[in-house]
Amino acid sequence: MNCDICDEPTQKNTPVCDRCQKIMDNVIREVGPDLWGKLDDCKYIYPMVKRVAEGTLRTQDIVNEILKGEMD
Repeated sequence: MNCDICDEPTQKNTPVCDRCQKIMDNVIREVGPDLWGKLDDCKYIYPMVKRVAEGTLRTQDIVNEILKGEMD
């Protein structure tokens, strides 16, 4: 099975690889579970998570984007 985010093979039978899951966990921790729970669909951040995994974006950039969307 391949990761839904970066398309790398996953080691377990999960939709997200360990590296992308760590990035997602960091984002959730920074944003907070309350705000994260209010998001209808988190798949829109998958391209940003992929860029963090590639090293072209920071986790904080994703957090800022989520918080900016919450302010609108």
